[in-house]
Amino acid sequence: MRGGWRLSAGVVLVAVCAAGCGVGTNKGRVCNDAVKAVGSYNATLNRISPDDITQWKQAAATLATRFDALARESDDKKLTRTLSGMATEWRGVSTGISPRDISRMQNVVQRQPTALATACK
Repeated sequence: MRGGWRLSAGVVLVAVCAAGCGVGTNKGRVCNDAVKAVGSYNATLNRISPDDITQWKQAAATLATRFDALARESDDKKLTRTLSGMATEWRGVSTGISPRDISRMQNVVQRQPTALATACK
């Protein structure tokens, strides 16, 4: 289950917000916090056994909860919508992932960095 896709998603998100996210709003902080949430998720996955699907589901649910909280904090409508959508997708991952099928998680991980980068511009 483990792979380079987790690291690459985190690197892309860090690069997005390192370039600067929103001036005069809380957009930059929220974007940075979203990047930190992904980093925390990656760190959690690195500590979980690839066979412990319950913990993988819990990690996805925790990330969804964090994205929901960030969406509520954001004063940027586009960022709020993006984070809410990301949270919904991670909730779906948390219920839909199985030991034999991680395709939903892989799809989310591949698509979300671009969506967040766009919202954080």
